[in-house]
Amino acid sequence: MKIAINLTREKVGGITSSNINLINYLYKLNYEFTGIELVGRMHMEGPALFRSFAPEIFDHHIISTHHLPLQNILRRSNSLQEVKKAYREPIKIIRKILRQTRPDVVLLSGTYYLPWLISIAAKKEKIPVVLWYSGVLTKEMEHKSARIRRIFLWVEKAIIKNASQVIFPSELCKKTVEDLVTKRKVKNGHIIPNPMASIFTDPSVVDDSEDRTIAAIGRYSKIKNFDKFFELHLELQKRKWRHTASFVTNPDANLEQMPKSINVLPSMKPDELKKFYLKQGLIVCPSTFETFGNVPMEAACLGIPVLVNETMGCAEILKKVGLANMVISFNDISKVADRVEELCDQSILPKQLNALKKILDTNFVSEGIRTVLNAAVNKNSK
Repeated sequence: MKIAINLTREKVGGITSSNINLINYLYKLNYEFTGIELVGRMHMEGPALFRSFAPEIFDHHIISTHHLPLQNILRRSNSLQEVKKAYREPIKIIRKILRQTRPDVVLLSGTYYLPWLISIAAKKEKIPVVLWYSGVLTKEMEHKSARIRRIFLWVEKAIIKNASQVIFPSELCKKTVEDLVTKRKVKNGHIIPNPMASIFTDPSVVDDSEDRTIAAIGRYSKIKNFDKFFELHLELQKRKWRHTASFVTNPDANLEQMPKSINVLPSMKPDELKKFYLKQGLIVCPSTFETFGNVPMEAACLGIPVLVNETMGCAEILKKVGLANMVISFNDISKVADRVEELCDQSILPKQLNALKKILDTNFVSEGIRTVLNAAVNKNSK
């Protein structure tokens, strides 16, 4: 089977890590891939993240849209049709790629404008689409103007309409989409957690450092709510609770509000991230909303305690394996600080750790996704 998939090369993004985990599994089963990437730059380096895949199996197409900046198009558009018309050239190119490579199914990760453009092209070429949720676009755009929110709501609805199957990484994600986007039950919806790479589920030794260390990891954005991590750090300092705080994020992040006492680190490769996790006493994730949350699950699978906002999809998994104390509302920073002091440098019990790894095992989860892909192909062939 050949699968077309949208790509992003952000090292701190959940889409990238989930894509690579799935591709690694299906790659061993002799699946073929057509990767489609849209970039808004005239110049870019080669995608190092995907170099390990043989070109005859993994065909990577990069489309530059530097001449079609999204913000400019949104500024002059009042309808989804106008946005679609502005991107007719990339849609035409994507259709040509799909015609030439003839994938059996298109797997779309996320609901931003690239997945939308690919879904349009795939529908025109009569290729079934599976939507794999990673972030709810309508939630991501809550802080934008009413006009922009309306356009992106149309985008998200259109992608769902073009998909024959939808994968939700959590019950929270499914409920949010049905409440805010479709306003009804999503047909052919499947709840499957994101797969964790074996590098995070293999047995590892935690670095028993004497220093208390807490860290946050991710793209600096409003919905990730990292300002709460900064506030937490200051609260712990006020309590004279000695610790070191680190923040791993994208290099272009605007960190003017961040206390100077927090260490800033660039995004990391999986092996570097693993070493980093193992040196931490606690990973903090204050997101106001996440469909899942790969970072805390990677850390927890290594035996590192985490503290996640109750508004994250992965909170369901933590509660299921008996780690409900690692889930909290971040509304009261004093209570969060109390929990940090309680959890930092604690161990996850073997029974809980094994249950967590079993649920998130990359082979087990990827097989579930493969079943959904097969269902989409079989339905289309009837």
